Amino acid sequence: MKLTDAYIKVNAVLERIEKVVVVFLMLAIVLVVFIGTLSRYVWNEPIFGIDRLGTYLMVWLGFIGFQIATSKIRHIEVEFIKARLKPSAKYLLNIIVSIVASGVLIIFGILSYQYTKISFEFKDMDTVIHLPMWLIISIIPFSFFISSVRFLFIALLWHDVRTGRRAETDIVKKQLI
Repeated sequence: MKLTDAYIKVNAVLERIEKVVVVFLMLAIVLVVFIGTLSRYVWNEPIFGIDRLGTYLMVWLGFIGFQIATSKIRHIEVEFIKARLKPSAKYLLNIIVSIVASGVLIIFGILSYQYTKISFEFKDMDTVIHLPMWLIISIIPFSFFISSVRFLFIALLWHDVRTGRRAETDIVKKQLI
């Protein structure tokens, strides 16, 4: 239980950082799109590559959002099945699903890390805005690894609930699960 308590504290700090990054990214996207619109329709001088920059910022926003959703356990679930299970079976199913999700995310993380590493080694550059591609795609393995760790701790939290060390209502009330 001490391990899951530590996770809850670390996760709260990480979530605050992620939310600040999300706000920054959203502001950056609005600014980039606004400047792109002004340049195109007001000054009649489109800024080459500004749309692509907005797209890359949106990708980062999506992956940070994925991490936040993972920390709040706001992923797609089949509630139809869970609603028909006894609480102990539901908790066991949540543990299994969390471990499987963590494993899948680790695999995705490794594969995306390898791709990012190759991009770095080959010095891939975006041909429009001349940014290194590894910098643009580095959010992908980072996001997968962080979310994988979160799913492992979520499995531990569900284990705490299943064994009676923690009440499900306490976790839900605190929006941890």
